[in-house]
Amino acid sequence: MGLHFANGYDGLKELSARVEKRQGDGGLKVVWKDGAGSVECGRDCEYYRGLGWIRQWMQEGKTEGYREENRGFKHLTYMVDCSRNAVPSVPFLKELLVSMSLMGYDRLMLYTEDTYEIEGRPFFGWMRGRYTKEELRELDDYALSLGIELVPCIQTLAHLNAIFRWKAFSGVHDTADILSTGEEETYALIEDMVRTWAETVRSRVINIGMDEAEMIGRGAYLNRYGYQDRLSIMEKHLKRVLSICEKYGFTCMMWSDMFFKLLSGEGYHSENVKISEEVRSRIPRNVELIYWDYYSRDENTYRRMLANHQKLSDRVGFAGGAWKWNGYAPLLHHSVQVSRIALAVCREFSVGNVMVTGWGDDGGEAAQAAVLPVLSLYAEGCYADRTDDAWLSERMKACTGESYEDFLLLDLPNLTPDNPCPGRVSVGPAKYLLYQDALLGIYDRHVDEETFPAHFAAAASQLQQAALRSGRYGYLFDTLSALCSALEVKCDLGVRLVRAYEAGDKDALKELADRAGEAAGRTEDFRQAVRAQWFAENRPFGWEVLDVRLGGVKARLESAKWRVTDYLEGRAARLEELEEPRLLLDERDNPGHRTLPLSDNNWKHIATACVM
Repeated sequence: MGLHFANGYDGLKELSARVEKRQGDGGLKVVWKDGAGSVECGRDCEYYRGLGWIRQWMQEGKTEGYREENRGFKHLTYMVDCSRNAVPSVPFLKELLVSMSLMGYDRLMLYTEDTYEIEGRPFFGWMRGRYTKEELRELDDYALSLGIELVPCIQTLAHLNAIFRWKAFSGVHDTADILSTGEEETYALIEDMVRTWAETVRSRVINIGMDEAEMIGRGAYLNRYGYQDRLSIMEKHLKRVLSICEKYGFTCMMWSDMFFKLLSGEGYHSENVKISEEVRSRIPRNVELIYWDYYSRDENTYRRMLANHQKLSDRVGFAGGAWKWNGYAPLLHHSVQVSRIALAVCREFSVGNVMVTGWGDDGGEAAQAAVLPVLSLYAEGCYADRTDDAWLSERMKACTGESYEDFLLLDLPNLTPDNPCPGRVSVGPAKYLLYQDALLGIYDRHVDEETFPAHFAAAASQLQQAALRSGRYGYLFDTLSALCSALEVKCDLGVRLVRAYEAGDKDALKELADRAGEAAGRTEDFRQAVRAQWFAENRPFGWEVLDVRLGGVKARLESAKWRVTDYLEGRAARLEELEEPRLLLDERDNPGHRTLPLSDNNWKHIATACVM
């Protein structure tokens, strides 16, 4: 038939031209026989999922096929983080939209703190890779042509630290990364945000954020108005923001954590939440509360949290996580494990709006495309109510052209022998082993020199082989293979330096000095691989941060070689860095225990104990 199975827009449209679309009353029915097909559906997103099924049958060489499905959730959304330095390029987002359409997604949400232009506010998103209104309109048109709604996700309370470095926003600053509520200047800024999106996209759904604002009312607000109950401050602010959104025709959703934290006085998942009718009456009816949970491995936690949410509001959605925010390597096995549990409970509680998030905390180090297996899982959980590995293997291949099994290998840098699959929650050994200083050895108590180097050598080989098998996304495997190659010689360098120094073994120190030089070279190879990956997916802004970080790792390895050489040649009487005791930093007998700093995904805390 002359069809190309590359995961591209033109090939999809060529296939669409050969398939009849029929309006249905509900559900999805796909028929394929002897080169002709029909898709009966009620929504455009279901039609494109139907094309995904036909594409799969054609790839498998089948001459006929039939499939019926019913969506488990009204809306299926992927939220891509565009605010942690890695701002996805327009071409990459278009490529992602094609895969999402074949899976059956109906929404793509862009998480943009300040990475979109606002007319008359030149410092908003300046030098941060912000999208122009023309680019967003282009994306909106493209998404619509694939049955997908482009939904804005902004911040109207916290997580706006990037703008507060400029004095242009000093008048709207409360404390930390939080806007000062109650100020007309603040609501003028928020109205500019909302108006921009109203003029840019067709969607009239908006996520207004409002998460993790524990310090609300405790900075400039406190100085001006005195102490006030934080729930009351939040309530007043939310009503004002909702009124602005309603002015432009938007219905709103927001992250729910602040309500639970303020009601319990504890954490988001506290069991000490008391929800009365009086409390429920204070939550506006015209906002959807999104329960987000990227961590829980216990189905009863999801049940308790969803039950509490439904006591608080009639409009409740759920957001899970495609973990790509713990360094350069993702945590896909963990994501798969918790997502299977979460989706089953969401069906049980009849949740209508389900989304998966791809955050990029601390610099957006991981590849954007690393989330594809989890996107596939959410789609199959929605339409087929099947998320087993065999099923996902077939479906991901059909929708992306890539191997589900190979993508799971992207976890290998984090699956060190002390962190077996699916890995401890939120712990990414590959990140702290890369960024920790070889002379300071802050994480050396968490290195097993007998197993770690061999693990990374084997992982580098496996990932390189996967790169050869990949079609479009070989660069993901190349990058992490280069990371493992660097860690093979770096991971235990500090441990061996201390032992040789304490033993006075100058021959060993000489060998280790040379090894530090080799590690510097392999780190440079990794930096170049990350650079190629970054520019394949993202705008150039933000790359300078990783350039500085990886350049710093290389420079410190060179300094380690220089320091040891100075000691061996008598120019330094001692190596004080190697004389400091190495301390244990977490509770190794309690997997999943989130104890700082091993679960602290922050480069500046990993690289040094000094102030950066």
